[in-house]
Amino acid sequence: MNEIMPNKRRESKKAIIIAGAQKVFSTKGFLNVTMQDIIDACGISRGGIYLYFRATDDIFFETITQRSVRQFDDIREAVKNEPSFDQLIRVYLGEHKNRLINHINGAPSLLRAMYEYSFTHHADCDKRLKQKQTNATKATVRAILDLGVKQNKITCHDTKIIADNFMLLIEGMSIVALTGTLTAQQIDDQFHMFMQQLS
Repeated sequence: MNEIMPNKRRESKKAIIIAGAQKVFSTKGFLNVTMQDIIDACGISRGGIYLYFRATDDIFFETITQRSVRQFDDIREAVKNEPSFDQLIRVYLGEHKNRLINHINGAPSLLRAMYEYSFTHHADCDKRLKQKQTNATKATVRAILDLGVKQNKITCHDTKIIADNFMLLIEGMSIVALTGTLTAQQIDDQFHMFMQQLS
């Protein structure tokens, strides 16, 4: 029992740091964040934070690792229950559109921080994390598309290529959204073209 409590307390403290760090990274990006920013955001002592993390890089890596596991969990769970493909794809595209609109409007987001980190970190563990995120997004799209095939809503059965295409579409629009030059109409047009290739 004595070993469990310290581990629970440790995990609780770590979760507080990650939550505070996510807010900081979402507003400042990655490159402009200091350990002091994170210390201030989570209300932990300087000595306390270094018991868990050595640098902002370590905190960001952990933040993104945890986030990539949970992103679109609700959609992946919904696929298991085999809902209407039309409804599910509408919800999924709607979530992406809302996220892109938030980027356009400058709402806090980890997107800028993720790109800054990606451009400056090339270790094998960083590459694996990026690949894991890409694979998770493609797997989610492919699961939705496979549901569409199963329900005879999609006539094109090459869901792997279509999922790859969607991944590239979303990444491209995300980058343009960060510059503020993407419009809601462009998002709608791109999603309309995406849906057209399914039939």
